[in-house]
Amino acid sequence: MRTPMQPEVKWPAEGNARVPYRMFSDPDIYRAELSRIFLGPTWQYLALAGELPQPGDYLTTFLGETPVIVTRGNDGEIHAMVNRCAHRGNLVCLKRRGHADNLTCVYHAWRYDLEGNLDSVAFRRGVAGKGGMPASFRLEEHGLKKLRLDQFGDLVFGTLSPEAPPLASYIGNLIGSRIHRVLHGTPKILGTTSQILHNNWKLYFENVRDTYHATLLHTFFTTFRISRLTSEGGVDIAESGAHHASYTRNKVDRVDQATYRQTVQF
Repeated sequence: MRTPMQPEVKWPAEGNARVPYRMFSDPDIYRAELSRIFLGPTWQYLALAGELPQPGDYLTTFLGETPVIVTRGNDGEIHAMVNRCAHRGNLVCLKRRGHADNLTCVYHAWRYDLEGNLDSVAFRRGVAGKGGMPASFRLEEHGLKKLRLDQFGDLVFGTLSPEAPPLASYIGNLIGSRIHRVLHGTPKILGTTSQILHNNWKLYFENVRDTYHATLLHTFFTTFRISRLTSEGGVDIAESGAHHASYTRNKVDRVDQATYRQTVQF
């Protein structure tokens, strides 16, 4: 919804096929997207469950720009919480991933368990009877802000919204079947890598929906005959319109056999 201070975005006469550049550059629109989409009633991918095999394993990620910790707790379950100390908002986990018995903020040593509950506070009762927290202070009221979690196979998703629908409904049957096709077992983690793209998040979403650039830009597809002029393929759109799966299917010697290349985007 447009605020009174935001001038109206005028769309070209061609409709949704032409997007005003301002949609990719306006800071007010970007802030609204962070609030309504990334912190709204949506599910965001966080990790593969296999990345956290042992209790005490953790990794850090983001919901938009909100830092998040994902852990394997001592109960064997996966947990996630906002990576901001309840005391002064400092980052609790500074490393990309690791293993720890607890989560301790380096600033004032507030210590949380692997589920995000506050365990202890330094100088809680002061020093020599002076200072410290008030008698009304309760550890259980000052834990890390927790995310709702759910899994689809080995994929771990999280949300801060109580209004997000069940994950299976959010993904839908069509895209769910595509995910199940390539993740029907437990994947083995060979390694991880990450890349930071300095652009508006919508440009990446637009790029993965632009299917015909693949053979022009990524020449290894044609060099190794992953994609061919005779290939069949397409883009499946979720029932909700929110997600898609693109695929290429190459026929091989037998009519009833085929090889696939598939990507899924939420």
